[in-house]
Amino acid sequence: MHSNNSNINKNILKGKVYLFFSFLLIILINCTLINITKAQAHSDSVITKNIHSPRKAALMSAILPGLGQVYNKQYWKVPILYAGVATLTYFYINNNKSYQSYKTEYTHRMNNDSIGLNPTYTNYSTEGVLQLRDYYEHNYELTIIISAAVYMLNIIDASVYGHLFSFDVGSDLSLKLEPVIYNSFNSSNNAPSGGFKLSLRF
Repeated sequence: MHSNNSNINKNILKGKVYLFFSFLLIILINCTLINITKAQAHSDSVITKNIHSPRKAALMSAILPGLGQVYNKQYWKVPILYAGVATLTYFYINNNKSYQSYKTEYTHRMNNDSIGLNPTYTNYSTEGVLQLRDYYEHNYELTIIISAAVYMLNIIDASVYGHLFSFDVGSDLSLKLEPVIYNSFNSSNNAPSGGFKLSLRF
């Protein structure tokens, strides 16, 4: 029983590592969403040029993830994207393999088929096998969902930065905060009042 619990805990630990990488991908997704929000805020200032098409960038990333980023000259995003793809592929294969293995084992036990049992799972209880089957099935499905989300965000990112390709913030953008004194002509004692002035130059 101790060996059974130890093996189950090891498999759950592997799942926690998988979830850690999933959270990293979620952080990258959140960063992309922040950039999308910024792009929408500046949409009125975006300069559209025929020589650089956001639609083309999105289409290129839809055909081959990362190609639109190359078109937008954001080459640094491609290694990050494919590192995520490689990580997701690894967990997809690993989780699917484990899920199928535990599923087969559970099916044989339910059918009282001792010939097809996996000797590796001898110390596993039927309940433990079922628990691990469901666990890896959940991770397998989660990997598919995250992969689809990354693919869609890859297209959205290419389109958004395609719009921002010709956006120029300018070199004279500045934000200045300075104290000011106001003379109150409506007051009976005409006492001056102080305050601050925030100036945005662009």
